[in-house]
Amino acid sequence: MKIRFTDHAPRLSDTDSHRAHAAGLPNLPQRLLDRHRARVLRPGEAPVAAGMASPGSTIYRYDRVLLCHRLLADDALMADVDNALGEIGVRLDHDAIARTDACRPHPVALRLTDEAAPGTVDAWAALQTLHGAVSAGRCATEITGRVRLDHLMVGSALTGVGMYGTGDDSGGWPNGSGPYVEQSTLSSGYLNRMPVEVIAPMPPRRERGALPGNRRPVIAVLDTGIVDGHPAFDVSDRACARDTFVVVDEELQDILEAIADPQSPVLHGTRDDPGVPGSLLGDLASHYGHGTFIAGIIRQLAPDAQVRSIRVMHNDGLVYENECVTALTTIADEVARARDGDPTAEPVDIVSLSFGYADETPGDVPEGGLAAVIRRLTGLGVPVVCAAGNFASDRPFYPAAFAATPGDGPPSAPVLSVGALNPNGTVAMFSNAGPWVACYATGAGLVSTVPYGVDGATGPAREVVGAGDPRESLDPDDFATGFAVWSGTSFAAPAVAARIASAMLDSGLSLGRHDLDAAAHRVRDAIKTISG
Repeated sequence: MKIRFTDHAPRLSDTDSHRAHAAGLPNLPQRLLDRHRARVLRPGEAPVAAGMASPGSTIYRYDRVLLCHRLLADDALMADVDNALGEIGVRLDHDAIARTDACRPHPVALRLTDEAAPGTVDAWAALQTLHGAVSAGRCATEITGRVRLDHLMVGSALTGVGMYGTGDDSGGWPNGSGPYVEQSTLSSGYLNRMPVEVIAPMPPRRERGALPGNRRPVIAVLDTGIVDGHPAFDVSDRACARDTFVVVDEELQDILEAIADPQSPVLHGTRDDPGVPGSLLGDLASHYGHGTFIAGIIRQLAPDAQVRSIRVMHNDGLVYENECVTALTTIADEVARARDGDPTAEPVDIVSLSFGYADETPGDVPEGGLAAVIRRLTGLGVPVVCAAGNFASDRPFYPAAFAATPGDGPPSAPVLSVGALNPNGTVAMFSNAGPWVACYATGAGLVSTVPYGVDGATGPAREVVGAGDPRESLDPDDFATGFAVWSGTSFAAPAVAARIASAMLDSGLSLGRHDLDAAAHRVRDAIKTISG
């Protein structure tokens, strides 16, 4: 496994803010946008309030906005928001707003008012209306920045979603199961998820009692979830308090399900789902097994670690920003309790994120809930390792590009943005790059675990029957062995997370100490070790 750190601190150069902001976006077919109630914000078509800069392109959910919890708690400010939106025939769905003290943005649906003419709601237009009302003095300035888009984030595996496309909206895959992947990229040697047989055994895993501090380093993987029954690792729920390699968090999953939009696809439970939504043909979804593949990478590189699997990604590779922020906030809350000495808290040591989005903010320096919670995690001594994206672009991809944005003070742990290397150490053709990328790791042609024994509807290219034993070419979605080769910055990021976890143990520092200084020391030493 190759890891190469850049020779400079991650930064957003002055020229980044002037680049063409149509780059760095997936070419999602309309059926996927419709499924997730999303739109593409196009700079040349987007309405802009007077005095506001033209936005960059992004993908967002059109019928909801994210409201800061402080705004929700202020009746006077909410009245200002209601009055301003009422001028364009739009209202916030107050009946569905859960007024809690949770320090995170809350998703709130947009609806037409009873008096409005037939039309559509649009979150971007609503935001620009509020900006205009603030500029005209009809709304308090405190509203600015407290109402934001709910971005649609994309997974960074080289398979359909998250890869740049040709504009063919039909998909180019059987039954349109994923957006078209550039043939030039595939012909360059980058295979889509492909089954392989693995002969080498998994590395041995020590008993927890043999580890320093009698505790495993815990890597939180926010992804598609996990599957049961793979012989490479065992899975249990956190509530069972078992020392399995993967633990799922049913309690957190219930929180995410409770805030989900019932008009959009809802993730039920912790386990990954194979089917392509709406298809009766048995195709495997483009990102089915994505989280299992990541868990297998960590199992190979850090066998003594533990993966905390949290399901936020749909099996088509798409993630709702508000659900990601809620999951990260819950993790940060538990880390904070551990730092305060709560013996019942079981904090994570590293967060691994293999998805992201391009922000619409001119200059690509977003603020808001995602930035705030990641800043909080790093301030608590938890490094956040993020895939840099697969668009062969230098446009910042968030949350990875937060590696180049300073926090409120010197963070005790970094955000690490990770690009992909080929096995020979060169930068992969598909990988994003730029001054905001902190390091690169092997992310092309990796072999890891996929759901065991799964066979999709795509058959072998050729079969011969009647001449002795049946013969056929390789079946591209028959994963009878439970292993596959796959590529993407999706897999470079958890490889770096795993190496950090392994270095933490190798350093001999006690992982039983939960205080901030000890956590910061562990992270700094581990990164120094893996950077050579």
